[in-house]
Amino acid sequence: MVGELGPLGYHRGVLGYVRRVDQRAWEALLPEAEADPKLKDGLLRNTHRLEEISHPELHEAAKQACRALGLDVEVEFFQAQRSGTPNASLLHQVEKAVILFEGPLLERLEPGELKAVIGHELAHRLLWTLDGGAYLAVDRLLDAAAGDARTPGQYLETRRRWVMASELFADRGALKACGDLSTTVRALLKIQTGLSGVDPEAYLRQASELDLSTGSRGTSHPEGVARAWALKNWLADEDVELLLTGPLDVDSPDLLDAELLRELSMDFAAHIAHTEGLRTDTVATYAAGFADPPGPLGVPGGAVPRFDEPLAIRPVDGAPIPRPRPLTAATKQYLCYLLLDLATADPDTGDAGLVASMGVARRAGLTPYDDLADDELGWSDKRRAELQLAADEVVR
Repeated sequence: MVGELGPLGYHRGVLGYVRRVDQRAWEALLPEAEADPKLKDGLLRNTHRLEEISHPELHEAAKQACRALGLDVEVEFFQAQRSGTPNASLLHQVEKAVILFEGPLLERLEPGELKAVIGHELAHRLLWTLDGGAYLAVDRLLDAAAGDARTPGQYLETRRRWVMASELFADRGALKACGDLSTTVRALLKIQTGLSGVDPEAYLRQASELDLSTGSRGTSHPEGVARAWALKNWLADEDVELLLTGPLDVDSPDLLDAELLRELSMDFAAHIAHTEGLRTDTVATYAAGFADPPGPLGVPGGAVPRFDEPLAIRPVDGAPIPRPRPLTAATKQYLCYLLLDLATADPDTGDAGLVASMGVARRAGLTPYDDLADDELGWSDKRRAELQLAADEVVR
């Protein structure tokens, strides 16, 4: 059974962040009620309008897709001229839905596939009109940020994931419109390959051979095979948003991961500063610098988190609890350096501080720590062995 169509947890998380951090910019980009006269003029000059009298099957498919998605909107269709690659896209207008076809796509689609393609494009409209255009405003904000060379990488990575999330949402609209997984995947394949005859079941078997836990490497759309996998698993009520997030990577965080990494750093620094052997005012002062803004350290709760296992991530804005995410090697290395910085912040802690930090590393599953500390501090083999033996005793 096709599930309900609502924004992905990623959409809700980014919207919540943007409204909190960039409220004025977001509000300035909320959609206005007026139509865009330039778009209408350009379409009339450069495309062929597909009217209902000559294309009744196209307009009937649109009516059925609208009913399936709960949309009450006029739909207009246009065919681009002199375009070779099969494609369809939504040109957003406030008062109507405008869908532009390119290349010989319409010639290749069967009725159910046509409904899926239209449902995909109308789902974009559905997302952009939810909550008074809130998600469209985020889309515009991230799009504008991507065009500015001064934009921080966190915004660029957020835009990449946001656009992919929107495509997964639209794929669900395609499935909801036509009501059949094989038909939806077949339509997707025809657009991606340009072939008239495709095998959706073979494509779904191909998807099952992939390890998608590392996330999609797509720049605007997830890989087609990943989109097919996501549809199948959405039907099975599985979490598919790992396609958007992948492991927690300090080298390429989006806005949400950057905030998560700040919280993780602050919590880990607090654990370190409260460890016997490192519990000094100097270490506490350094550890407080990982808070945002810097301030007094709270008392950490529970045991030191394990970083060699997938890390439990807090839910975002009422979304289901996300699947735990593994940490990349770069993120583990960053945590090792954080630990070493605090272990050496106060010279008075001496070997006791180093041994305590090695004990923390063992409890946290940071196996690269001993090698990293050795490389940075230049231990002799004998000194390393003595420190390791003492750390093992502390853990026991």
